[in-house]
Amino acid sequence: MKYLLINGKPDKLKIARGKWTVLFSLIFLLLTFTEGMAQGFCKLNVSESDLAFNSRETLTYAASYSWGPIFMDVGEVFLKANRTRSYPVEYHIVAEAKTYKFYDKFFKVRDFYESKFTVPDIKSVYFHRDINEGGYSIKNTYNFNWENNKIDVVIERRQNEQRKFELDLEDCTLDVITYFYYLRNLDFSDAYLNRVYTLSIVLDDDIFSIKCRYLGKEQRKIKALKAKANCLKFAVEVIAGSVFKGDEKIILWISDDKNHVPLELESPIIVGKVRGRLIHYENLKYPLNLVK
Repeated sequence: MKYLLINGKPDKLKIARGKWTVLFSLIFLLLTFTEGMAQGFCKLNVSESDLAFNSRETLTYAASYSWGPIFMDVGEVFLKANRTRSYPVEYHIVAEAKTYKFYDKFFKVRDFYESKFTVPDIKSVYFHRDINEGGYSIKNTYNFNWENNKIDVVIERRQNEQRKFELDLEDCTLDVITYFYYLRNLDFSDAYLNRVYTLSIVLDDDIFSIKCRYLGKEQRKIKALKAKANCLKFAVEVIAGSVFKGDEKIILWISDDKNHVPLELESPIIVGKVRGRLIHYENLKYPLNLVK
């Protein structure tokens, strides 16, 4: 298992591309790390009626970038959940990221993700991502075979031949989108200050590990909600490369309620800062824990 460098290997990336990948991929990758591994992490068994999300739930995040004190909204990330099968229960998630039309002239981003997982265990069945960021493109497709503990992988890069191979499926290894929904269903009532959780995801051609530290509870003003929200706060540790210097902490705030919805994230990078924040939602299963 390797440590995750968000944008791949540093000798293959430019900072310009890296910062934009962080804006969008960070929301998919790092919002999944808000909650970490709790006791019984590998034994999740949650009935559909007790899930933290509904079918038809949608979440929209603004992605922002700053060289100084002012953040500019440069694009959006959108996720939608749909129940697609009854036995076994299966959910299909579609996630998209794109720059606003004005910023397309500087660095056009059109990213597409989809994931399928089963309930009550919330295990990955299928994952696909199609990334197009400033001319850089890659496609990943994974089919999870839990009976044989294998992942069938297909990777396509521009002007490269298609690669097909298998990865050993490790315990609790999921795709990044499934983690987003898996972790929302964990119980963090026993979380204590500075508790460190380690996660693993499959991405590109390997399985990666990253650490997440619980920083306690905090009220956070959420501009789009026109209210303060009671949040659980976390810090994700990253490693040095083309985007991060290695000593930064990506700070994340999730709703302290039954939804466990990621509300905001913020992180410095080598050039400037990035931020993601919830700006719209529909069909949440439970009311958000807001303070008027």
